[in-house]
Amino acid sequence: MSHPSPRVRIPSGTGNVAVIDRVHQALESLGLAEMNGVVEARLEHAAREEQAYGEFLAELLECEAGARRERYLRTRMRLAHLPALKTLEQFDFSFQPSIDERQIRELQTLRFVSEASNVILLGPPGVGKTHLAIALAVEAVRAGYGAYFITAHDLITDLGRATRENRLDRRLRVGCPLGASPRKCW
Repeated sequence: MSHPSPRVRIPSGTGNVAVIDRVHQALESLGLAEMNGVVEARLEHAAREEQAYGEFLAELLECEAGARRERYLRTRMRLAHLPALKTLEQFDFSFQPSIDERQIRELQTLRFVSEASNVILLGPPGVGKTHLAIALAVEAVRAGYGAYFITAHDLITDLGRATRENRLDRRLRVGCPLGASPRKCW
C-alpha cells in the first residue's frame, strides 16, 4: 500500500502552497491515492525537466492506473485461493518429458476459456499437474478472468455437502456467469 510522501514546497510563484493543497484534496476526494502520493515529486521533476503538460499528466495517470492494476491483480489472486504462486515460465518441461509443451503453450493462450471448454489434468502424483493448474489460473487472472483453485477432493466434498443441505443449485451458480445454466459451467 502506498503512503503519501511528505509535503514538499513547490518552488516559484505565490499561492503554490494553496494550489498543491487543493490538488491533494481533489486527488484524495477522487480516491486517487497513488497519484496523491507522487504528485509533488512528479511536479518537481516536470518543472526541472521542463516536461510538456500532456506528458506530465500521462505519466501521472499511468502511475495511478498501474497501481490500480496491481491492486486488482493482488485481490484476484487472493480470491483465487491459489496454494502457491506458480507460472509457466517456472515449469521445467525437461523434468516431465511426457507433457507436451506445445499443448500447454496453447492452453496458455486461454482460448479454452473463451470457448467455455474444460481442461482436465490427469496423471500420477508429482508430475506437475498442480503447478500447471496454478500457472493457468495465474494467466487467466492476468488476462482479466476470474479463477478459483480447488482440489477435486474438496470440490466433491463441497458439492456433496451442498446436496445434503438441498442447496446444490445455488452452489453450482456460484461459479457460473450471471444467468448461465449451472450445467453449462461444469
